[in-house]
Amino acid sequence: MRRGEGTDLFDLSGRVVIVTGASAGIGRTLALGLARQGVHVVLAARREKLLVALEQELPGSLAVRCDVAVDHDRAQLIEQALRRFGRIDGLVNNAGILGSGFPATRESTEKFVEVLQVDLVAPFDLAKRCLPAFREQGGGSVVNVTSTAAILSCAYVYPQAAYCAAKGGLAQLTKELAAQWARYDVRVNAFAPGFFATEMSEALTDAAAAPSQRLMSRVPMGRGADPEDALGVVQFLLSDASRYVTGQQIAVDGGYTIF
Repeated sequence: MRRGEGTDLFDLSGRVVIVTGASAGIGRTLALGLARQGVHVVLAARREKLLVALEQELPGSLAVRCDVAVDHDRAQLIEQALRRFGRIDGLVNNAGILGSGFPATRESTEKFVEVLQVDLVAPFDLAKRCLPAFREQGGGSVVNVTSTAAILSCAYVYPQAAYCAAKGGLAQLTKELAAQWARYDVRVNAFAPGFFATEMSEALTDAAAAPSQRLMSRVPMGRGADPEDALGVVQFLLSDASRYVTGQQIAVDGGYTIF
């Protein structure tokens, strides 16, 4: 995985990276940004029409319709990536869903399980499915997209028992896989987005914008994030610039989790 002396440590050109949830929001922005760096991006999402349109924008990419909650789809994603490119250098576990937004007493067990399936089980399974390819080529990088909900409670803004449990579990899973797979030169890290202006975050804003106002009152930088604010940290974690970084979670939140 390591490049020769004197090369740009941030250079990702020619690498193959899977990005889940690539059809919109942070995932789409990451796919576009990584493609600009010369990455062959494997685009995974449920909405095939959006995915195919994105593939047409990005020469050298591969669109694979994938519901990460479905075991068969996850298997097909890895198989098609290897069939097309012969290798996998990175995995960005970005796909995720929110919980019901109801207090825990009103959140159904079925919804709780659904969120854990998408936000925790799927990243684990995809990372495990990538491991043989990583080992064969001498290393790889997994970037799990967690959340500030893995660090602080959401209850005062938008109750999210399932989401907090899933993202907190993903943060701890990041550490565990990093420890287990370091001997293979496979690095596993996470970045924890704060309030990003995406399709999914629209649920946090009611007609009076009260949740977002409460969030912004806690952000020292005084603004929400744009999807582009995720690109730099993900590029860093995928690249050789972070070759001695593993098991870490980096908050990209404008200072929200300082307090």
